[in-house]
Amino acid sequence: MKLHTLGWNKFFEKNFEYFKIQGLKPGRVVKESRHLYRVYCEEGQLQAEVSGHFHYTAACKSDYPTVGDWVALRIVDTTAMIEKVLPRSSAFSRKAAGDETEEQVVAANIDYLCIVCGLDGGRNFNLRGIERYIAMAREGGAQPVMVLNKVDLCTQREEALIQARSVGGDIPVYLVSALDGEGTGELGRSFGTGSTVAFAGPSGVGKSALINKLMGEDVQATGSQRDSDRRGRHTTTHKELFFLEGGAMVIDTPGMRELQLWGSEDGLENTFSEIYEAARNCRFRDCTHQGEPGCGVVELLAEGGLDPERYQNYLDMRAELNYLESRVSEKGRLERKKREKELSRIIKNLNKERD
Repeated sequence: MKLHTLGWNKFFEKNFEYFKIQGLKPGRVVKESRHLYRVYCEEGQLQAEVSGHFHYTAACKSDYPTVGDWVALRIVDTTAMIEKVLPRSSAFSRKAAGDETEEQVVAANIDYLCIVCGLDGGRNFNLRGIERYIAMAREGGAQPVMVLNKVDLCTQREEALIQARSVGGDIPVYLVSALDGEGTGELGRSFGTGSTVAFAGPSGVGKSALINKLMGEDVQATGSQRDSDRRGRHTTTHKELFFLEGGAMVIDTPGMRELQLWGSEDGLENTFSEIYEAARNCRFRDCTHQGEPGCGVVELLAEGGLDPERYQNYLDMRAELNYLESRVSEKGRLERKKREKELSRIIKNLNKERD
């Protein structure tokens, strides 16, 4: 298998030079399940796991491979050991579920993030949720794309399109139906050869069904929904990369009940551009846009140029990122303190041995 058909480019080639000298081979992770990986490389398809050295040197969970990653492989016969994950050109990441402050990389080295919504009622078409996905895509370096699925069940598709564009601006929006195939051909043709596309969204919006339609066969299981809110059960239990006939690659990700932000405010600036534009007119440079005199954002809100719910979502997301930053900084401080204490102990023991 040729590497360029897997998305290999000069960025990865440059970062692989050091490992090439060591006799390692490049491969791309196409499936991840319980710390076992399926990788594609020039030698073909191999099952792989991380090496003992990898385990020893990995500092956190985000250092481990995920679907879409390029890795350095040590191949012996038909087995492969992953020695290193190459630097990522982009990543769709979230804060890991629970109380621990840690990054969870959902998909790596993606060109597009398809934000899939369902137009069948319930909570599957949520503008505030779309804003969150857009911010996370841009923070990670991927181009967001909105996919409004189940148009066959929607009687107000034009209104849905207007609403989507009200939060997405010039982001591409596709109206599709995984059931009868409407719009799926246009969606599939929009992804170029060698590009990687991750499909993300809550359970029940039809991500797996869409990928089945794009693939032309049932490669992923699909499930039913609850009648109360149209939310589905988790049918995708692992992440996997599939190859479309046109040469693009798609990654199906499990539905997310909890989507906490990870990163900085950079993604917010591109997502809420009108707020940052209005903020240039604020009287104070450190304006929080929450009632200070001469605030350009509050003025925009008062004039009706900013949706109050969109404004509140921006404030909530900014507060979440600020809290995350403080947690990450505190975690780093404690880890440094722990390392310094360990180093001090080692030096103390060495001095005792010399005495």
